[in-house]
Amino acid sequence: MRNTPETRALFKALTPYTTTLTDEALRRGIRVTLVNPDPDLPVFDLSRGGRSVRCFNALTDRVGAATYNLVNNKRAGHAWLSRARIPVPAQLPYDDAHTEAALDFLRRHAPVVVKPCSQWGGHGVSMGVRTPEELHAAVRFARRYERDVILEETVPGEDLRVILVGGELAAAIRRHPASVTGDGRRTVLQLIRRRNAQRRKDDPSNVIPWNAETRRNLTELGRSPDEVPAPGERVRVRLTNNYHTGGTVDVVTDQVPPRALALAQRIARELSLPLVGVDFLVDRRRCTVIEVSPDMAISPPEGETVARRFLDYLFPDTAP
Repeated sequence: MRNTPETRALFKALTPYTTTLTDEALRRGIRVTLVNPDPDLPVFDLSRGGRSVRCFNALTDRVGAATYNLVNNKRAGHAWLSRARIPVPAQLPYDDAHTEAALDFLRRHAPVVVKPCSQWGGHGVSMGVRTPEELHAAVRFARRYERDVILEETVPGEDLRVILVGGELAAAIRRHPASVTGDGRRTVLQLIRRRNAQRRKDDPSNVIPWNAETRRNLTELGRSPDEVPAPGERVRVRLTNNYHTGGTVDVVTDQVPPRALALAQRIARELSLPLVGVDFLVDRRRCTVIEVSPDMAISPPEGETVARRFLDYLFPDTAP
């Protein structure tokens, strides 16, 4: 597209989840046309040599609507994975008419995870839910985002996302929960606010929410917002590992367990997903799939590699 002040202003408003891909496309001579420049719903076309691909972040029109809805809905996706005999956590949809079933699930699996069925980015997720009172509060929290809510077993293991392009490993990241580092002077709450102020300058989506869930997580972790950690002491403040609740990531592409890679490739193949992130919890015994993301946001630190591989796949004539 033409390099005008108007188009530059439109691109400046977009997040790294879009510009990581569009910047690489422009470097390759691929035309970028913003169909909807809203940063919350960025839709754009990539075109070159008579070939065109419509995108929403990294989700393209190469993924069918039926397949997208199957995996985007955590209940339907879980059912598909279970039928395919892929390891998944125990799960139960929450039903107001059968709350005893939810309480029985809680008794058998506590602590459990409660989350909306189709959200992303950690929205509405509660972890470490142990009591009926916490369960009801977690359901109310999840329903701020949507009506359909699920309960899941908490599975041990490291949080690993395996990213495939065209069925081949493009990158892998290990995700860690949000934490702050003590300086011997500031309280945990002050450290959270200080860290958030710094992160908002670089990536406002990577801040630690100060809400009832974070306060409950601190209690679960045996910490207090008013305590003053020792200098250099690292204090975990969230149970979730999600980047969008202040978590951090390490690129570990050369450390993917063969079992996890094989499962991710099987999922990509059977669902015909050109780009997919498969989220695992990995321990010594097994690799458990907790989510399949065909519309994941690609951003640093692994995003540039994924964007290059994805554009190699979509526009092979532009590959270096």
